[in-house]
Amino acid sequence: MGGGSRMTLRALIIDDDPHIADVVSDIVTSLGHASDAVGCQDEARQRLATTAYDYFVLDLEIPVRAERSLARLQNGMNLLSELVASRLGPVIVVTGFGNNGPDQGVACVKLGAADYIAKPFDRGIRSLDSAILEALSKVGKYNPTPVDRKPTSPPRPFPGGEMQLLKKRLVLCGVEVPLSPLMHRILAVLSEKTVAGKYTAFSGDELAEHDGVRCNRGQNGISETIHLLRKRISATVLRDAHIEVGDQDIIRSKGLGYRISDAITVVVGARRPALVTAGEFEITSNDPDRNGHDPDDVPVNGRNVPDRDPDVPVDDPDLSDRQNWIMSHIQKGTEVRIGMVVEHFRCSEKTAKRDLTELKERRLIRFVGSPRTGHYRLM
Repeated sequence: MGGGSRMTLRALIIDDDPHIADVVSDIVTSLGHASDAVGCQDEARQRLATTAYDYFVLDLEIPVRAERSLARLQNGMNLLSELVASRLGPVIVVTGFGNNGPDQGVACVKLGAADYIAKPFDRGIRSLDSAILEALSKVGKYNPTPVDRKPTSPPRPFPGGEMQLLKKRLVLCGVEVPLSPLMHRILAVLSEKTVAGKYTAFSGDELAEHDGVRCNRGQNGISETIHLLRKRISATVLRDAHIEVGDQDIIRSKGLGYRISDAITVVVGARRPALVTAGEFEITSNDPDRNGHDPDDVPVNGRNVPDRDPDVPVDDPDLSDRQNWIMSHIQKGTEVRIGMVVEHFRCSEKTAKRDLTELKERRLIRFVGSPRTGHYRLM
């Protein structure tokens, strides 16, 4: 991944809990990778027959078939053995509180798992994103930014200042930090100001239900995402700018709810001629940021999004293959329904609903008509 061109890595997420799959997908997206999610052994095998993946995030307790069998630990262990034997890519195993004993971790590593992470991912000693990058580094698919020498002086305290908010990243202290779609939506809403010019405070429930956020995991999903965002900002800025950003320096959460710190000035969209690059994110001469605009920028209120051009094909690396197929067919005028997705991809109805729900939450499509005969169309 070092050097001139940067390829997009793709992960297969295997977890029968759609909420957990969403959390993992956010983490994978924030690393700049694409992903697909399945909920059982059969769906995983079907995806492997048609799609190449660079790595896998596997929940051990999964069913064999969607909605027709019980989730069992042995099913995940069997699939782990298959994935390791196929040598398709590293497998990071995740597990819930009930099964995270040391014996199980040892058993997974003996079978060939690259790592073993307990849920929830933001409370353990090691984070899921660091486990993913370490596993990819071992197989030569991730090259950390080389560091000539470690700083001899202590990091500088965060001074406050401007934070530039783009659709897929933010820029702070001259450092680019990648964002998942949910992270961006949260920051965009928190950037709203009152008539007095103060940043608006929101509770976790208010953010989850806000039209500009729509987090179906509720306040727990908001809390998890903000926790991950804080860690990502802190680690990235410390590494690349030697500046220490505290938990409350960007998003405050004491007293009034979640709100942007008064020490931060949020600038939405690109308006500066050049940015300092960091890590493996590189701005080329034709980056739209340098021309004073970015077609990916979204207004703070999330409402003034221009209509999509139906003549422009959809190929968004942030979307799964199923979602790109859905968007392509809707653009062609096809009246897409859940059954069409299930039949074409031979996936479960639950998986198809999750893909369509995410597209609706991102304000790409909407449902029109009655529940029985309606269909999806572009926003």
